[in-house]
Amino acid sequence: MSQGSDPELLSFASDLIEQRGGLVECLPDRVLALLPPVLAETLGLPEETPLGGEETPLLYGSPVLDRLVAVATGQAPVVYGQIGVPYLKKAGFGELIGHDLIFVDGQVRVATRAEARTTYLVLTCRYVALSDERKEGLVQVGVHEASGAVVEGLESVWTEGQPHFFPSGMVPPHFPVKLEHVVSCAMESARNGIEQELADFLGSMRRRLHRDVKNTREYYEALKKEMEASLSHPNLTEGQRQERLSKIMDLPAEMARKVEDLKQKYQVDITITACAGLRLLVAIAQVMLEVRFRKLTRSVRVIWNPLTRRLDPLVCERCHNTIRKIHPAATDQRIELLCFRCAQRR
Repeated sequence: MSQGSDPELLSFASDLIEQRGGLVECLPDRVLALLPPVLAETLGLPEETPLGGEETPLLYGSPVLDRLVAVATGQAPVVYGQIGVPYLKKAGFGELIGHDLIFVDGQVRVATRAEARTTYLVLTCRYVALSDERKEGLVQVGVHEASGAVVEGLESVWTEGQPHFFPSGMVPPHFPVKLEHVVSCAMESARNGIEQELADFLGSMRRRLHRDVKNTREYYEALKKEMEASLSHPNLTEGQRQERLSKIMDLPAEMARKVEDLKQKYQVDITITACAGLRLLVAIAQVMLEVRFRKLTRSVRVIWNPLTRRLDPLVCERCHNTIRKIHPAATDQRIELLCFRCAQRR
């Protein structure tokens, strides 16, 4: 084996090139690759190129490996899986109304129940909080792909379903193509979770800012009193007196600049990045509810999730926030399902 190759790196390069539409022939000490034009341009290599030889060594720290890693991490990787459960709840859904889902001022009854499949996204996000200190970590959020509802607890229980993962190129067509709205909902939920996780850190920064601002103001107040007292010194010339008066007048502006510097120092910038996605096709119980409000009636589909063992939340039909307490509203001779805030704005 030549010094220009590493078995693990050769395997990594082969997998990445095939995933990006290229062709590879694996030899004991190198990989012969046929790269798609876009990938070849990104890597700065000819479309037909050997990797791992003396001309293009594939070693830790080599430029080619750095570019391959940049390609691999440029987009969040997504894995597809399927969860089949041995048992789906068949009855007792009416008992969950008022517990998992609360309909305010509306009459609800269970109409029908059927078995179906739906898809969920478990998004892993990385955050970095920068201030006078640095905090970073990972959070996961589970979202129902059809509605964008955040399903609390899904991120921690999906492994219990023992998912079967689909090989590349063999993913079934059940997964929605467009995920912009779902990812947006997941990122917003992740942000809220991160702010809660960083509550102690953010509180510490606020306390330190308050302490330093208080000390700064006390310092300038003491300095002002000292300089004012020195104005009565008998050996002070008129020029020195005027200079000292000018400095005293400048103290508030100087203190304001110091306070603003402290605010910048303790300001916390939080960056959130989606770094991995898990999409799951899950067998569920689909329940149709009949909702009556005033003289109006409508059907509402809800999902009993076998992973969380409860009804999934719904989304407000105006602001699209996840809700478990639903406020029916009569609008244009139809029933809208709203959150409390949107219901108050009618």
